[in-house]
Formats: sequence, structure tokens, C-alpha cells
Amino acid sequence: MKRISHMLLGLFFMVFGVSVQSGFAAESKVLKIGAVDSLTGWMAAGEQPTNDGAKLAAKWINDKGGITVKGVNYKIELITEDAKSAPEGMASAVTKLVEKEGVKFIIGGVNPVMNTAASSITEPAGVMRLSNYTCATPDESGEKFPLTFFMNSNMQGARAMFAYIKKNYPNVKKLALSSPGDGGGENRRKHLEPIANDLGLTVVFCGEWPGETVDFTPFAKKALATHPDAYVCTDAWAYHVGAQIKALKGLGFKGPIFSTDSEIVSEVIAVSGPELTEGYAAASWEMASPDMKPVFKKDFLKYVEESGNTNAWLAWGWNNMWILAQAIEGAQSLDPVKVAEYLHKDAKNLKTLFGPAFVSGEKSLGIRAAVSTQQAIFVAKGGKPVFVKWVKAETP
Repeated sequence: MKRISHMLLGLFFMVFGVSVQSGFAAESKVLKIGAVDSLTGWMAAGEQPTNDGAKLAAKWINDKGGITVKGVNYKIELITEDAKSAPEGMASAVTKLVEKEGVKFIIGGVNPVMNTAASSITEPAGVMRLSNYTCATPDESGEKFPLTFFMNSNMQGARAMFAYIKKNYPNVKKLALSSPGDGGGENRRKHLEPIANDLGLTVVFCGEWPGETVDFTPFAKKALATHPDAYVCTDAWAYHVGAQIKALKGLGFKGPIFSTDSEIVSEVIAVSGPELTEGYAAASWEMASPDMKPVFKKDFLKYVEESGNTNAWLAWGWNNMWILAQAIEGAQSLDPVKVAEYLHKDAKNLKTLFGPAFVSGEKSLGIRAAVSTQQAIFVAKGGKPVFVKWVKAETP
């Protein structure tokens, strides 16, 4: 009888032990991911909400079950450091994430000097980074940076917007390109001019302005002195674009004004006013548009509403976080090198808030490192952003 009791007791502990182990196996581990966004300084207007968007995406991914790699479930812990709108701030933020927090994946970075500062630390440390944006300069992108990827570029909407202008303004032949003084000026011309020329357009001006610029009248005068038919904003936040529209209209410019990259038309209207902004167009997105994709309207806007923050740039951060999560799960690895190799060679069926995405960039970057997706052209009409069509926004 005692022998039977001992056998039963042993069986009980065996079963109990297995059930406990199974319970522990089902528990999620934590995957630390770093974010380097400018929460202060002149770049904070766009990067603070970008960071908030990444946080929302991390919550959404975690709520859906997190990331599963080789049968192990991970919940994302997003750790943010302020890049402070300066290369020195970026270097300090990245160093802290890599050395103190031990992260192997980082999102964030926008202009060339910030990207260069970040990659000078992440690449030697074997850390993969998915930047918000690139101007495709040789110091921030290319074969020397196998662990660095870019979610957006100044080329993605160029062909679509140049084609839009050519179709709707057939008399436009000469373009003035405007961009911030972030180190990407002539490089922008290098990449954008061939696209314009291919469509029968000529770049007659390519100028840069300091990021802190408020009065764009002097700059606009220089651009208009070259007699352009259209004025092109190749990089800027809404307050930069709106201020340029005011300056151009004040100087009597009557040609079309548009952006080649992501710019929220409703935000520009709010800065420069309905009358002056009439006709301005950009390839981007709009929070309230019924023409946005289902995941944007269903999941993204739900989390946006719950957060109480409705800034449009939340979408940029959300896409960055989502793409990185898909890459890690697709590679089935937490090794940055293997995840990078997956994006370079094997990534398929990537999704964003704007529809399917793919990795490109061989021509302009020398390596497949740009995540390209669709964007929607919106034009300002009657004080509102009006949807035109979805277009392929590709980095060649």
C-alpha cells in the first residue's frame, strides 16, 4: 500500500512539475528595442510624435501577442533617448542605449548628420538600426552600413509628384528645389534631378536653408531669381513649408508649390492658410481621410484615439516599429546580422499602414536597405486636403 502511495505521489509531482514548466515556457520574455528621436530642439515637431507612434505600435504588437522567435514569445520594451536635434545628442543617445541598456535593435534618425552620428556607433557595435528617413548620402547609407535601414527617403515620392505636376501643369519646365541645411543638399539634387529630367523637367535651383529659419523671404528671393515654373520642397516639417508658401506668395510667385516627400497637407494649410495653400500637393497621408488603408482606419486610429494624441506623424513611428517587428519574426532570430540579412535578401509580405512594403535602394544606396511602400497624393482645395490617388513611393 505504501509502495502504491509513493508511486502515486511521485506521479503527482511529475505531472505537477511538467505543468509548472509549461506555465513558465508560456510566459513572455522582454525584448528591449531602443528609439533615438529628437524630443527637444528644432526637429522635435516631427520626431516627438514619431516616437509616440512607435510606442503605440509596440503596445499594439504586444496586445496582439508580441513577437515569437523559435517558439519563444517576446514582448517589446521600447526605451527612448533624446537625440536633441544635434549629432552630438544622437551620438550620446545611441551610446547610452548600446552600452547601458544593451539593445541590439534601434529605430530612429532623420537627416544625414544625425544618421551618420548614429551609424558610427551602431555599425561597429553590431546593432541594427531602422532609420525614419534618409537623403541617401554616402556618409549615412550604402554598402558600408549593412546593419542600417531606412523607412523613408527623399526620393520615394519624387517620380509620382513630378509626374503629377507634369500632368496637371503642362507648362511647368523649370524647378526650384528647397531643402534644409542638413548636409543632404547637393546629394538631393544628384538623386532628384535625373528623375525630373526623365520626365522632361529641369532643375534650375537647389538651395538649403538653416533648420531654425523662420523668415524664408531672403531664401525665396534667391530661388525665384532663377525663374522657376514650380517650387519643390524636398524636405521640411509643415511649419517650414507653410512659411515658404507665405514668402513665395508674398513675392508674387504664382506657380505650383509641392513636396516630393511626406508632408501632411492639412498641417500645411493650418500654417499658411487656405487661400495661400490652394493647389499645394504632396505624397503623404491624412488622418481623417476615408481613403486610407483598412489597418490605418481600424487599428491605428483606435490606438491613436485611446492615446489622446492625434498628430499625423504618429504613423511614421508606427510603421518603423511594425517593420522591425516583422523583420525579427520573419528572420526568426534576435541576431541583428541575421535580421539584416533577412531584409536584404528574403523579406516578403511586409506590411505598413499604407499597404504592402518591399525593400529596394540598389540603384541609389548601392544596397537593398530602403523600405518602400505606397503613399497617397493629397492636394489642398477649398481649405481641405483632397485625396487624388495612391502611388508607388519607391527608393530606386
